[in-house]
Amino acid sequence: MKNVSIREAYDWIHLGKHITQHEFEELLRYLQEKYISFVEIGYGKIRFINIVGIIQLSTVRIEILPKLTIHDESEEKDRKALLNMLTVTRSLPVSLHESSLSQLAKADLLHIFANVYLQLLLTELRRGVYKEYKLTRENSPALKGRFLLQEHIRRNAFQPVKAYCEFDEIQEDNLLNRILKKAVQLIFPYISKSALKTESLFIMEMLQNVSDGPILKSQLEAVPFNRQNRRFEKVFQVAKMILSNDMMMSKYSSNHSFSFLFEMNVLYESYIERAFRFLALEKRIDVQTQHDEKRLLINVYSGQENIKLKPDFVINGEDFQMIVDTKWKNIIREGRILYQQSDLYQMYAYVTSYKEAEKCILLYPKSEEARFPKWQVPGQEKYIEIQTVRLSSFEETVEDLRMILAER
Repeated sequence: MKNVSIREAYDWIHLGKHITQHEFEELLRYLQEKYISFVEIGYGKIRFINIVGIIQLSTVRIEILPKLTIHDESEEKDRKALLNMLTVTRSLPVSLHESSLSQLAKADLLHIFANVYLQLLLTELRRGVYKEYKLTRENSPALKGRFLLQEHIRRNAFQPVKAYCEFDEIQEDNLLNRILKKAVQLIFPYISKSALKTESLFIMEMLQNVSDGPILKSQLEAVPFNRQNRRFEKVFQVAKMILSNDMMMSKYSSNHSFSFLFEMNVLYESYIERAFRFLALEKRIDVQTQHDEKRLLINVYSGQENIKLKPDFVINGEDFQMIVDTKWKNIIREGRILYQQSDLYQMYAYVTSYKEAEKCILLYPKSEEARFPKWQVPGQEKYIEIQTVRLSSFEETVEDLRMILAER
């Protein structure tokens, strides 16, 4: 299986160099369903913007990593940062400790997600395969459950030795187990690590009494959870991610492939929110997200307020107010600090409309050390700043935000 690893918003996938014409067309068919707005297409080349994860096609695996390392070209560091954000935001329904992140980051994203799914599933299956009662009707040589007299007379006029009964039978072959098994079967052909293959085969053996067959999209929304099967809910969410993306792919191809893709703007903002809320009690701050109570202008004729302002975060402390807007971009490229003037206009609108705000911060992911510009609103004690935070671990991110809050 061919593997192509690229960095989001930076590396191109080239036709001929990385993928064949058939693979290029297969990739475009997949993207047009949901992700075409996240790609930039050139002549015989394509790259991904603001989206990361893994796309498993029939003959090639495309791994899209966040672009965080500049001088150090370590894919492992980028994977670790991504896993950290996915874990903290619960985009993956499992908690990974720092030691686990470092170990997992050595593998490609497919094997990371496969490992997470298989370990979650194995843990629960070792506690016992989930079984549920199913109402069964059949001819039986012995009376059990409820005897259905009228149906018995209709069916067994010439078989007096049998009784037509209705009874509850406990079974492993239920919808939840079929979904869990189907997800294992889907990822199995693409796994190359022997340990994961062994675990997959062991799981399928444990689920040998569960029938195979297609899973419909509607069935993924039809699994009821109760106190007997609640322990499977986390692993079910991962299986649902796998199978949902397979169904989207299957519209365009007879090959069963899948993907795990995450929009980075949303993921980064959600991650920073978790970090701010972690600091809320310690720093005695109130964190408001997507605050939309301010308007930029007032219409002279109607008196109505127009142009809604919606900063990512409004931070209110005991004696200060701060506006923070997250930007998932590399602020430094080849030693140059790159920012958009439109972002500064937006920050100016925020800091002047929020009368109590002392400063407005554009918050970027950290890639390397630099001295960033700081601007003052003329005639006022209001400032616009660029700041960065480390993403390799949640502790580092919190530490960087703690320092930002202290700089007043």
